[in-house]
Amino acid sequence: MNHAARSLCSVLVMAGLLCSCDTPPAPAPFPVPDVQTGAITLGSGFVEEQVASDLVAPTAMAFAPDGRLFVAEQRGTLRIVQNGSLLATPFITLNVDQQGERGLLGIAFDPQFSTNGFVYLYYTTTTPAVHNRLSRFTASGNSVVAGSEVVLLELDNLTSATNHNGGAIHFGKDGKLYVAVGENASPDNAQTLNNLLGKMLRLNADGTIPSDNPFFATASGNRRSIWALGLRNPFTFAVQPGTGTMFINDVGQSSFEEINLGVAGANYGWPATEGVTGDSRFRSPVHAYGHGTSATTGCAITGGAF
Repeated sequence: MNHAARSLCSVLVMAGLLCSCDTPPAPAPFPVPDVQTGAITLGSGFVEEQVASDLVAPTAMAFAPDGRLFVAEQRGTLRIVQNGSLLATPFITLNVDQQGERGLLGIAFDPQFSTNGFVYLYYTTTTPAVHNRLSRFTASGNSVVAGSEVVLLELDNLTSATNHNGGAIHFGKDGKLYVAVGENASPDNAQTLNNLLGKMLRLNADGTIPSDNPFFATASGNRRSIWALGLRNPFTFAVQPGTGTMFINDVGQSSFEEINLGVAGANYGWPATEGVTGDSRFRSPVHAYGHGTSATTGCAITGGAF
């Protein structure tokens, strides 16, 4: 199973949707995977509950302010779970390139969604060349308003490599839209300001670029949106409500998976480093774990939530 297909299960568990507390929560062990079977042993006070079925390769999800759950499917369909049921008609169906890890990969709701109906999507488009795109759409009930797409950012054209697209998008406490972008399996992309790949980007809600971005004066064009660099494939990240603290989950290569504290202007070191580093040029992760099958190691990091 690829990173995209695994993410929803991982995030549902961490968000409490598959493991929802049925009693007032006392401190309890976090669900622990059995490294041999992949089974989850639930902590005391947790129960497993299925909230939706019949999803096809879900990649990302977000709750609308009214409680509806919007789930992105890699094939380009955005589905809605409402009142415990998966609605038959998608909110929108996009024409996407879904090879490898491409497709519909990210969703966020505008902080003023209840009044403006704005929904933001990150997806791999096929025209005029294959690349990832950030667009804004307007919702009307459970449907998208026809013709409402506003393209906010066209990312760099992709090579024949179909992996490392990133795709997570979230609004920060500052009201800015943050966009996590993979390096398209070309490690050198992560260390240059000449493209948007291997970066965390920061935009105003209308797609313009904030003048206080850390590289606004040194980069040019849409590269002024770069907020942090040195990432391999930040497929997911999360922003803590209230504090605005950001944790960026960066999928590793040979050795380590990383959880990085989101900091303006930070360089997380890929491809020069992977995992904890003593190199003063780079920022070490707040947590890293190795690959393997022991109780203290694991596979790709695919989700996390506060």
